[in-house]
Amino acid sequence: MKDSSQFLRAHAAVAAATAGLMFASVATPVLGAESLAPSLDPNCGLPRLLLRGSAPGTRYAVQSSDQVGPNANWQTVLEVSPEGQDLSWIDAGANGRSHHFYRVDRLAADVPPPVDNFALVDHAGVKHEVFREGGSKAVVLIFTDNAHLATGWAALKPLQAKYAGSGVQFWLINPRDSRADLAKAVAAGGISAPVLHDRAQVVSRAYRASASLEAVAISTATWDIIYRGAVGDTCDFPGAPVEQAYLDQSLSQFLADRPVLIQSAAPRGDALNLPTITTPSYARDIAPILQSKCVTCHRNGDIGSWSMTSHEVVTNYAASIRNDVLTGRMPPWHADPITGPFSNDQSLSTDEAAKLVAWVEAGTPRGTEADPLFTNPPTPAVEWPLGKPDLVIPIPNQSIPATGVVDYRYLILSNPLKTNVWLRAAAVRPGNRQVVHHALVFAGSFSDLTKLQGGLGGYFAGYVPGMFDTEFPAGTGKLLKAGSLLVFQMHYTTSGTATTDQTQLGLYFAKSTPAKELVTSAAADTKFLIPPGAPDHEVVAETTIAKNSLVYEMSPHMHLRGRRMRFEAVYPDGSKETILNVPGYEFAWQTLFRLATPKRVPAGTKIRVTGGFDNSQWNPWNPNPTEAVAFGEQTFEEMMIGYLNYAAE
Repeated sequence: MKDSSQFLRAHAAVAAATAGLMFASVATPVLGAESLAPSLDPNCGLPRLLLRGSAPGTRYAVQSSDQVGPNANWQTVLEVSPEGQDLSWIDAGANGRSHHFYRVDRLAADVPPPVDNFALVDHAGVKHEVFREGGSKAVVLIFTDNAHLATGWAALKPLQAKYAGSGVQFWLINPRDSRADLAKAVAAGGISAPVLHDRAQVVSRAYRASASLEAVAISTATWDIIYRGAVGDTCDFPGAPVEQAYLDQSLSQFLADRPVLIQSAAPRGDALNLPTITTPSYARDIAPILQSKCVTCHRNGDIGSWSMTSHEVVTNYAASIRNDVLTGRMPPWHADPITGPFSNDQSLSTDEAAKLVAWVEAGTPRGTEADPLFTNPPTPAVEWPLGKPDLVIPIPNQSIPATGVVDYRYLILSNPLKTNVWLRAAAVRPGNRQVVHHALVFAGSFSDLTKLQGGLGGYFAGYVPGMFDTEFPAGTGKLLKAGSLLVFQMHYTTSGTATTDQTQLGLYFAKSTPAKELVTSAAADTKFLIPPGAPDHEVVAETTIAKNSLVYEMSPHMHLRGRRMRFEAVYPDGSKETILNVPGYEFAWQTLFRLATPKRVPAGTKIRVTGGFDNSQWNPWNPNPTEAVAFGEQTFEEMMIGYLNYAAE
């Protein structure tokens, strides 16, 4: 915000001309305290401006225009806080202009706006979230496209090397190119910094990026922007050029705990030319997105924390919606879009994400049309989403204490069916979602149950946070044999109030024998130890598929320190293929990812699962970052399991 009472207003002062270039200051001192004095740099023939006599703590905007008068278009080229020093600067942007005029505007000491948290996946399929970089002192974002990637890396590489041991993270962000093209450009250019893919362009717009090679440097101590604009510029002349390293100087001053003198410099790169988004219509654009992607959870009686019943209600949560889109937390779909496709994909398209953010930033306009959420409210949640089961098997009523750690409970029941039954679905319904963390059901003989190792080798049916009931893949089913034991593994967490639970298993009979028997298996590791403070500790597990098979579904299982998981098929000839990548694992949403087309794998294929764990203090869910963590059943311990649903051909 400008302090108009301190605006330096005079209309002509110093002028000089050489080689057809005319430049002048149209500002004179106020209270005798400041002045902007232009001169001609003798080396490269461009305007050099000297800002003199500023009071400490005072901020200025240096502005330029090709003309003066009522039609002048003044553009801010520099924001500075000289802290009582004389500040000299060459305007490389004046090159090629016959006339150039300058003025200086004193800025009010506004509180800087908060930095937007965001998360993006990079060229290698790794998710980066800015608010989880608190172990660094600063994060520098460089916005670019593939056409300028090589130039950007040439400018960035020396800075990355210079500040490698100083706690500065450098990320390039590409909002223009496809992920595949981006990955090729990174490989061709030998880029060693993460290049994040802003596929919906929401992050670039949130940070107001307008030009290629525009930098934004963020302090992780205060989450303020300490510098934004050009990485630097050069005033060329015969001999050594004059370089103005804005970003480098700002980082050096910041890391030395000195005031950052130049806080913004106009970017010099080519325009990014992000597509223009007109303000979306609530009734025609926004409400349909919410109805298709959100109300399945955000409705009465379901797991969403609030119900989307009207424009007014949605507006109350608008800031949260924007944050969830920027960080990719909602809708709860966390598969890397470069893998798949998946038949149960609930993610936002790039167009949907862009429209949601644009609508919130426009102030959530209501419009005059009828409110679809109000006139067509979501149907309330039902007890059994797949319909009434053919058979319901409840566990005995369980008493859960108010506090403390509850050991896993294993409840053994007999299958009441007297004949073998093929199932098209098996759903576990928690009796009390407040205390049921998860429930796994194992079926079979005693020896069958022993092989499953309490879930490390697979399960018959299950409930975990965020998993939706679904029928088994088409053409498959599970066989429940007569006389089988049914073992319920119940994991309870206390809620502060003593309560009870009676979880149920719902069985849905198949009308005919399916073509294939669905097998739930897993790749698991129990021997790991995650060091204290480790931000991305990697653990690998494998399982082998013995017969030619079709892989239908995969599901990662980790606890609160889980960060990422990748499923790869390692074929008998040694080649490998990523069939699922979850760059940002969410403990509260343990999705079963169903491939739209089952993956055919030959006998002997290994499914390699690679997980990363964040045991740092910057993981907001970490129970204790100061302790090493091993495998364990409780939530404050860890697990590393990659579940797999497949069927032999």
